[in-house]
Amino acid sequence: MRKHGFTLVELLVVIAIIGILIALLLPAVQAAREAARRMSCQNNIRQLGLAVHLFESTNKKLPPGLTTFVNNQPKDWYGNTLFPYLLPYMEQSAIHEMWDWSETYDAAIRNTREPGDPRTRSKNAASAQVVPTFLCPSDLIEERVVELDYYVTGYASGWFAMSSYIANGGTHSTYFRDEDMQDNGVFYMTGEDSQPESFQRFLHDGATPTRFADVTDGTSQTLLLGERYHFDPVFDKQLYESSSKYSRYPIAKWGVWGWTGGGNGTTHVFGSTRVPPNYTTPANVPPSYVAVNLRMSAYGSGHPGGANFAMTDGSIRFLSETINMVVYQSMSTKAGGEISNEGG
Repeated sequence: MRKHGFTLVELLVVIAIIGILIALLLPAVQAAREAARRMSCQNNIRQLGLAVHLFESTNKKLPPGLTTFVNNQPKDWYGNTLFPYLLPYMEQSAIHEMWDWSETYDAAIRNTREPGDPRTRSKNAASAQVVPTFLCPSDLIEERVVELDYYVTGYASGWFAMSSYIANGGTHSTYFRDEDMQDNGVFYMTGEDSQPESFQRFLHDGATPTRFADVTDGTSQTLLLGERYHFDPVFDKQLYESSSKYSRYPIAKWGVWGWTGGGNGTTHVFGSTRVPPNYTTPANVPPSYVAVNLRMSAYGSGHPGGANFAMTDGSIRFLSETINMVVYQSMSTKAGGEISNEGG
């Protein structure tokens, strides 16, 4: 009896159909995976927002955006950030207990050293502990723990764990260009007890700790935390070609959760609405300028079209990268008196 098989044409048709089905299915699979990553990210930033609320409820003030150490000198921008203060409220008490809370520069440096050995830089240090809640699964972080030298830390080299999230630093929170800087965010330029500081690094007279009651623009309309994104080929290329002392620090190494200091140091933990979400470095930015580029304090994400934000009331929003800039900037001031009508 004669056996029948597939002809070459029939086989090609079957292969073509399978190829079409895969082509149709693959984007759906990728979209489903990204939806899961975005949901995981929203859960992360929700936990961070809740930790801020628990801290404020317990201490009757917000955690300091950064804690500076004076040593009888004018206040400077080197030291701890708000994130170590949140650890006990995120089931990370073990790392919190590793932290040296003494108000000295040396104490801050001890947080980058081998426990019990202040002379040895170590990945076992408190500053190098990876906290999963601080990492968005869509963020392209090549190394979860990075080594930074004193050019970046402003005081000493060490190992530091990365973060995908930054605090609301107002409408412009870049370290350099003091004439453009603003302290109108929820956390920006705060010292001990969340006290606002002037650009001359001295405390304002009569400064008081920041509380949620001070967010008079409305907690549902004011940003608390947002995402940052660690991928920008143009930034890295221009930085590498510059003569800057930061040239060996690509954007993937910028944004550690346990330290602020050095050039552009505040942008490790503070975000700015000076540029829209998902802003990347323009190709025409000269290498000499890229080290102080607005990209370093820009919010952004690996999610298509925008980024996740925690509002001051604890709610979570996904803001579009095409959001109206007037609206966007009004959402980053805590008491600017603007009327925000967020449209995406």
